[in-house]
Amino acid sequence: MGRRIGTIPGLAAAFLLISLPSMRAHADVKHVVQRGHTLDAIAHRYHVTVKAIADANHIHDPQRLRVGQELVIPGVNPPPPHPAPANGHGATPPGAHPAVPQHPAPPPRPVTYAARPKAPGVVHGKRLAFAEDFSFRVSDRRGRVAPTTLKTAEHLFRSPGGQSHPIDARLLALLGIVSDHFGSRPIEIISGFRPYTTTQYTAHSNHNVGNAVDFRVAGVPNEALRDFCRTLRNVGCGYYPNSVFVHMDTRATSAFWIDYSKPGEPPHYNAPNLGADEGTSDVGDEQHVAAPSEANAGTDTGAAAPSPGSNPTPPPPADPALNPAN
Repeated sequence: MGRRIGTIPGLAAAFLLISLPSMRAHADVKHVVQRGHTLDAIAHRYHVTVKAIADANHIHDPQRLRVGQELVIPGVNPPPPHPAPANGHGATPPGAHPAVPQHPAPPPRPVTYAARPKAPGVVHGKRLAFAEDFSFRVSDRRGRVAPTTLKTAEHLFRSPGGQSHPIDARLLALLGIVSDHFGSRPIEIISGFRPYTTTQYTAHSNHNVGNAVDFRVAGVPNEALRDFCRTLRNVGCGYYPNSVFVHMDTRATSAFWIDYSKPGEPPHYNAPNLGADEGTSDVGDEQHVAAPSEANAGTDTGAAAPSPGSNPTPPPPADPALNPAN
């Protein structure tokens, strides 16, 4: 004989039958690791913890990710289910025309500026202060930055006064990664090496030793460039919403900052002690010859990229894209 519903096990079964239709499971999404990705940046993108990704993929060393590796990202809500047929039984009544299913509109796809590189490992663009076009291959067949490339970069990154300094090979490799990620679009260099001056706002700038560049990518909003630079390992990334560039430098530990100041003003950082490498005014006249092109006017967040003379309202601190976490 079957167990009566009045018994305790029977009541438990009834509770489950009632509850299951209202329970909604969580699905997992998959992420393919690209060059320069880190576990911290991937976790930040999906709003999950590094530990959750590591546990779901049995990762023992978060520093060792492979390009092309497929990671399971746990804890993401699945898309809403399709609505049930009108009669609730999945069948069309006799003589009735089949109902056209009313599927919910798909969510808008995020704007992306990533593209397959036309010439992998080759960086080309313009040094705006001197109106000089350039093109160089980052590394040779053995994967090392060639001496000719280093010499080309030393001349390319020279200061407006003509002073030059050897450029860090890793900085050139990072420019190659950025170029490849954005489909070999032209790199526009605003500022490279700058000799030390007593008026600069940071006493020890990476620009003074050839380890930093202020630049943008033609056709790519600086917000998208900023977000990608933040995924790179051991990189200083500075965002200047009242100017025309993104700062990138090489360092031992990653750092990110925002400077809301305009040219001619002292820095106005989003928080103290962020490892900021320069203020907007440190770049000097080089940013004035680099007025943003129409291709750089749009942003991936629906706002216009500010010009040097604009004064946008700082975003709220809760904006995760501007979180000063490294």
